[in-house]
Amino acid sequence: MLTPLIQAVVSILFLLLVFGTVEHVFGNKRGRLPRGRELVLDLVHAAFNQIVTKWLVGVAVFALAVAILTPLVVGGVNALDANGQFKGFGPVGSAPLWLQCAGAVVLGDFLLYWIHRIFHRARLWPFHAVHHSSEQLDWLSTFRSHPVNEIVGNVFLSAPFLLLGFSPAASFISPALLGLYTILVHADVDWTFGPFRYVLVSPAFHRWHHSKAPEAIDRNFASLLPLWDLLFGTCYFPTDRRPADFGIHEPISRHWWGQMLHPFRKKRPR
Repeated sequence: MLTPLIQAVVSILFLLLVFGTVEHVFGNKRGRLPRGRELVLDLVHAAFNQIVTKWLVGVAVFALAVAILTPLVVGGVNALDANGQFKGFGPVGSAPLWLQCAGAVVLGDFLLYWIHRIFHRARLWPFHAVHHSSEQLDWLSTFRSHPVNEIVGNVFLSAPFLLLGFSPAASFISPALLGLYTILVHADVDWTFGPFRYVLVSPAFHRWHHSKAPEAIDRNFASLLPLWDLLFGTCYFPTDRRPADFGIHEPISRHWWGQMLHPFRKKRPR
């Protein structure tokens, strides 16, 4: 447990250095003190997710890979290398790595859009509500999430990559890049990306997703490409104002244990 703990601390400190600097130099945190109890809550979430949830996600994805790949290998699909390790298969797995990575990023973002929308539905919303409970949104809010949200989301995300035969490298690079970008779009900065506002998701674009304003509810689901929100009618990105009120309308505990138990309590309307 000590090694994962050290890795988690190093990871969080590195991200703090990078994104904390971004927020304090270019964002809305200039001259402001840390955000008290909200900061402690998010640090607990970050540590738990880096140590425990990441392990649970790994176990779930491994089990999924065995369930999907075993019938394929038994059926004659050449998906393993000489050492018995998965190497990808089919037209996708044999494509150049750069092309696989590009395709994996676009596919991953498309899948994340729909996974995100699914978690805004009634049955899964109580799990996703934990992430939306942040009332002082910044880069560290990225890590405020329920383990069930992370496990189910990663299983849904991984299945198409396994079925299509992407190589392990492409399957790893896609979520890694999208994960880092997700941290950026949660940062407390007002960047809109100007003329590229509808090309790449910006922090200003995603902050509307966390707004409590009625007109912004269930909008801006995309992680990287606003294209999906534009195509499926969920884009909301006004140019004359910015969101100022974050969080959820339902009551939720401000303690980690309470947030872990939140989805299992009596359902409340959104």
